[in-house]
Amino acid sequence: MPASPALTAPAPPPWSADTDTPVITRWSAVSAHGLTRQDFVDGVRSGRAAVPAEPADPQRSLPRTDACLVPGLDDPDLLGRKFTYTLDRLAVMVLLATDRLLVDPDGGPVPHTDDRTGLVMGTTMGGKDGMAEIVRGSLTNARPFYVDVSRIPGCVMNHPAGASAIRHGLRGPNSTVGGGRVSGLLALGYARRLLDQGRADSCLVGSAEEFAPTHAWLEQAVTGFDEPAPLLGEGCGLLLVEPARSAQLPPLAAVLSVTTRVDVDDDPRAAVASCVRQALERAGVAPEEVWAAVPSAAPSPEGAAEEAALADLLPADALSRVPSMALLGDVGAASATLQIATLLAVAEAAPESVGRAALVSAVDRDGGVACAVLRLLGAAS
Repeated sequence: MPASPALTAPAPPPWSADTDTPVITRWSAVSAHGLTRQDFVDGVRSGRAAVPAEPADPQRSLPRTDACLVPGLDDPDLLGRKFTYTLDRLAVMVLLATDRLLVDPDGGPVPHTDDRTGLVMGTTMGGKDGMAEIVRGSLTNARPFYVDVSRIPGCVMNHPAGASAIRHGLRGPNSTVGGGRVSGLLALGYARRLLDQGRADSCLVGSAEEFAPTHAWLEQAVTGFDEPAPLLGEGCGLLLVEPARSAQLPPLAAVLSVTTRVDVDDDPRAAVASCVRQALERAGVAPEEVWAAVPSAAPSPEGAAEEAALADLLPADALSRVPSMALLGDVGAASATLQIATLLAVAEAAPESVGRAALVSAVDRDGGVACAVLRLLGAAS
């Protein structure tokens, strides 16, 4: 049954930094709102939808002529010419988000990175256009091995994570997790284990998705060619996660729990409900304590089931405090991390959120379900 909105949430428990609980201390986002964190904050807090644009290559056939694209991503000087000319959009977004996270142009505090700094990225399947070109060339050229070898590095799923680590000298564990819309939460859970097991002292954790013609056609094929093409987006979110006891910067949120499920019964609503209950139980948080909940807003039956499950379990006002992810278009694998970034952007402007619990969930059409419970701590980034 839906929780009554008349219930008064109990006072949040006191927070102690003298713990090994993972905390988020910094974040960055590259999205259709713009290339910087401030662009994202302004767009989220205004509640405005990203403005769809026409993809730059008019010669490529598309199921839909517009998408929520990251503006200015084709600028050859964005990362320095030796980088930008040889990278696909996915890698450029990940590198740019890493730059924004680790370098403060205003001279503010930045985190120290070394051999103990890990990086975990979530994705769907890497650069889809490059992969499709390699496969097409292998099938249509005179010999199967007559392919454009310059595209091969970008086809490797962990290329963006590897390129970011090389650019910034991150020599700790470097991993890429493929899980569609739940990738960001899978990456967060992976990073928690790295920290818990002493494999790293801090981790950059994120997820990314690029818009590409191949991506558009794959989504249309799954949706059904007799259905309207979905409005696709792209973007990258990145978090710095550290143990609270040794955090270099003031914590923005504590990661209390991350849980996952696989929907094997073709009942996404039940799978989401089970995942949420377990996440709240592990975090020691009652449903009525949840201040904000952020679903993935997937434009699919699974997305509708996710929102219905949250509406059954959580207070009604919790689901209305954070703007819908649909305002960015369907950002695929980037969803979960951008959901967390959206939550933090809203919470930073809401003093009443300090100490409150928040929930982020995601569901994928392939059956993946994930959920994270955070304790909002209210520090300025």
